[in-house]
Amino acid sequence: MNDSFKKVLKGTKRKRSQEGRSLLANKKKVIKDLSRLIKSGRFALKPRDIKEKDIVEAGKERHIQFLKSYKKSIAVHAIMAVVDRHLKRRFIRTTSASIEGRGMHDLMEYIKRDIREDPEGTRYCYKFDVKKFYESVKQDFVMYCVKRVFKDEKLIAMLDNFVRLMPEGLSIGLRSSQGLGNLLLSAYLDHFLKDRYGVRHFYRYCDDGVILSSTKRELWQVRDKIHKQLQMIDLIVKPNERVFPIEEGIDFLGYVIYPDHVRLRKRIKQKFARKMHEVKSRERRRVLTASFYGMAKHANCITLFHKLTGKSMKSFKDLKVAYKPEDGKKRFPGTVVSIRELVNLPIVVIDFETGIRTEHGEDRCLVAIQQNGEPKKFFTDSEEMKNILAQIREMPDGFPFETIIKAETYGKGRTKYVFS
Repeated sequence: MNDSFKKVLKGTKRKRSQEGRSLLANKKKVIKDLSRLIKSGRFALKPRDIKEKDIVEAGKERHIQFLKSYKKSIAVHAIMAVVDRHLKRRFIRTTSASIEGRGMHDLMEYIKRDIREDPEGTRYCYKFDVKKFYESVKQDFVMYCVKRVFKDEKLIAMLDNFVRLMPEGLSIGLRSSQGLGNLLLSAYLDHFLKDRYGVRHFYRYCDDGVILSSTKRELWQVRDKIHKQLQMIDLIVKPNERVFPIEEGIDFLGYVIYPDHVRLRKRIKQKFARKMHEVKSRERRRVLTASFYGMAKHANCITLFHKLTGKSMKSFKDLKVAYKPEDGKKRFPGTVVSIRELVNLPIVVIDFETGIRTEHGEDRCLVAIQQNGEPKKFFTDSEEMKNILAQIREMPDGFPFETIIKAETYGKGRTKYVFS
């Protein structure tokens, strides 16, 4: 609840608004009241809580909805933060958008890696887009997926309220829509392609999809399966779908991805150049340049960046700067998982740090690992693990190393976890 409070009231404008000042002045009471409503399952949104407006995004007109009240936004954010953590485990690794730690750049790295490691199996591309996804989603199908995942009746009732807030489809802009939309496509499309048909190179960003294969024939066959599967939930693919050789460039995620390099999408370059020409404020130009740099640094665009901004682009790696915490402890990326979830699974141990204070004790050991290429970490108080990790640190090429964690029973039914 506290994290959601901070995220919803992020930014000076929201904090200084009338409602923002009131919420900040009564933070403890607001969190207590919302927690009680959520716990009882009585939290609900009504159509009058929604405000609608039209915006232009990426050259498209969109009719979006958002909550008028920051207070209700905090509750929705808190509920979906927990829901999203459970749903993330069910999503395939190459689906992205509105998933923590999985943005467009993360997904693009997977595409680049697969093209590099399997050039023969990624010669051709099938690109598709679901037509008016959020407006066309059938609410009953979403709730069917929700009930397959969650069994708590109070939570199901609150999610049902979020889903059926609009007369049809899902609200574009409501915090719950992205996660539940991902759940629908994950159940009816992602796992269908991966588990039943063994499609190896499939990538989805929201309602946009890309599939790579060695032959056009195979892609057209997959295309027919996708159409048939989406028709089951009353969704259709846009007519602009196509199969083509990847040498033409895959226009996806704001970039055009080629086998040996990446370019920015033409519309992004034109939009930035137009804005820089119109804007006179030095501060506004600085903000625009920083935003453009955030896109350009993930592509081969050093010359383009210099041409449009007059500034040279340095690589972060060339700067050789690293964060140095005041306490001297290392900071590892990835989500914290229970060691029980890693038993009998192959992992790569990257590094470790001792002397970490947690709610369970003072001298805990934090171990940084990779599982299927995804960074994770776990805490342990095992003296055996600490001793082994300390010995490996003394070896010249000790880290990283591959291992499998085993669970061993000793004493009166006690369990310990060991490297094997």
